[in-house]
Amino acid sequence: MSARRRPISWVLSLALLPVGLAGQEAPGSVATALEALTLPGAIRMALEYHPAIGETRARREAAAGVLSQARASLLPSVLSDASVARHQEPMLVEPLHGFDPTMAPSFDRKLVRGNLTLSYSLYDGGARGARIGRAEAGEAMASAGHTASQMDITARVTAAYVGVLSSVELLDAAVRQREALEAEKERVSQFLAEGKAARVDLLRVQATLSQAEAVQISVRSRLGVAQGRLARLTGLSSAEIRGQTLTGVKLGSLPAQGAPQAMEKAMEANPDLSLARQQLAGAASGVREAEANFFPSIQIAGAYADFGALEGGHTQEWQGTLRFSYPLFTGGAREGERDRAVAEERRASEALRRVELAVEEGVEEALASVLETGARREALERAVEQAEEVARIEVLALEVGAGVQTDFLRAQAELFQSRAALAEARHGEVLAGVYLARVMGDLTLSWVQEHMEVVR
Repeated sequence: MSARRRPISWVLSLALLPVGLAGQEAPGSVATALEALTLPGAIRMALEYHPAIGETRARREAAAGVLSQARASLLPSVLSDASVARHQEPMLVEPLHGFDPTMAPSFDRKLVRGNLTLSYSLYDGGARGARIGRAEAGEAMASAGHTASQMDITARVTAAYVGVLSSVELLDAAVRQREALEAEKERVSQFLAEGKAARVDLLRVQATLSQAEAVQISVRSRLGVAQGRLARLTGLSSAEIRGQTLTGVKLGSLPAQGAPQAMEKAMEANPDLSLARQQLAGAASGVREAEANFFPSIQIAGAYADFGALEGGHTQEWQGTLRFSYPLFTGGAREGERDRAVAEERRASEALRRVELAVEEGVEEALASVLETGARREALERAVEQAEEVARIEVLALEVGAGVQTDFLRAQAELFQSRAALAEARHGEVLAGVYLARVMGDLTLSWVQEHMEVVR
């Protein structure tokens, strides 16, 4: 009894296999080829469409504007203003700088005034340079964030793309298994009608066929989910994704490099590390800006003014100013701002250490995953060939009456399992390569085009 139920339990276990498998699209696939969609094409569409890219691009442009604003403080400012006022009682037309008894000052109810003022900060304790440094760090952070977002979208599209391919390949394997079981059901039904088979043989194959149908339904459902995920990333509709055949991909040869070289490359080019470093640089500039409050500031200013009445009689004069300021008491505000800035710098430093540890771990995991999935794919390719041969022999044995049905069902289940595992290994190898490129800071559309090979 246990021998008869064993193949059924195997088929039941296959329903739990992850759909996020990977592999080339097999012959006889259920997808209808209306228009081929390639992985680089899908990535290109996502980089143009996805809002995460637009968001980081806008953030980078905003950071560039902040930097331009901060650098403007290196130049003097020039301000002009003018006013026309009507007073209830006559007012002095121009300032009374001195008193001459022989000349009465001019009065009028309608006055016109204009000023042209130039000012420049000679010294502010380094606050200006610190603000510029923080703005430069902010722009670099935004640029690193944009690069990281592009890499993340590229990785997500690749995962969704191979997820669809895996579901298609798994569904194709399920269809093949069902066809083999239906053929066996037909054979047993014919033998049962002739009195050459027991009814339990028919029940056994029907039960196994029902489980295979359930697996096929589950895979079809997950295929729809995978297609929807890819559609949302690329901006295509689900119908457009279903109407296209996705071109199969596999990981090509990667440059030979050991862990030290890969680690060094990641520490230089990983965008998450770059972002963390710039956050620390910005926090350090914030500390310098807060400490500048403990120093005096010196400004110079010059103005050229025009005074007159609306009917005329204008007078011009110039003035110059040297202003020195220093806050004697702020109620602890300066100390609090400095303490906040120092704590923020310490937080950014710890965040950088955390990212460095994560990158080191990511490089080690990615290198191990690339080696593991490559070796696993090669082993499973041999396993599929062997399982196909076993299944073929069991079919021939049944046809000549020398086989056992349970052996046939077991062979079919093992073949399906091997095909599903091979699909997982093939596309798992693709994702491992993408993850390695992501953690090393190499994952771009050009990298995908160079290292991903098309499988027809």
